Amino acid sequence: GGVSNLPLSPPLGDPGVPPPLRSAYSGGAVCQRQVRYAGWWDRLGAVVIDGLILIVFFVPAIITLVFGPSGTNTCRVNDELRSCKVPTGGTIGVAAAFCVGGLLIHLVLYCRSVGRRGQSWGMGAARYKIVDARTGDVIGFDRAVVRYFARAASALPFGLGFLWPLWDPQNRTFHDMIVGTRAVRT
Repeated sequence: GGVSNLPLSPPLGDPGVPPPLRSAYSGGAVCQRQVRYAGWWDRLGAVVIDGLILIVFFVPAIITLVFGPSGTNTCRVNDELRSCKVPTGGTIGVAAAFCVGGLLIHLVLYCRSVGRRGQSWGMGAARYKIVDARTGDVIGFDRAVVRYFARAASALPFGLGFLWPLWDPQNRTFHDMIVGTRAVRT
């Protein structure tokens, strides 16, 4: 990861010099210190771990689709008509509800963890945390939710925002720039 002797820079568009770093780096005392930004591979590892954890939240939907009520329908397999077992509309509806519920539960747990501790489960394993670019403090639940959805901006231009840390001196993604955060080594 990148190393800087400068304090974290302000979010894009903020004029002036940021205040000295506080709490996340110094227990609340004002100080200047070397900041080590999380590297691209660290961040990729965390995304993979968090993605695997997300899959767990979809297990009830998968179980419902596989073992829930089903009916038979005629389908074409290799140009032959056959009888196929398909989930009923109700089964699909229950599975969809489990998917939405699992995603919402994951979203709340993920954002609460990033907002309060600065780390998701994957980030903890990769030994970095998300902090406010100006203060070095954790970002809180609301900003963690905004950051979660701002990841779409990193994904939209062919994933360019996720690759951006490879050449950014502070290893920032587009969503870091949007929300004013940095990923720093712990």
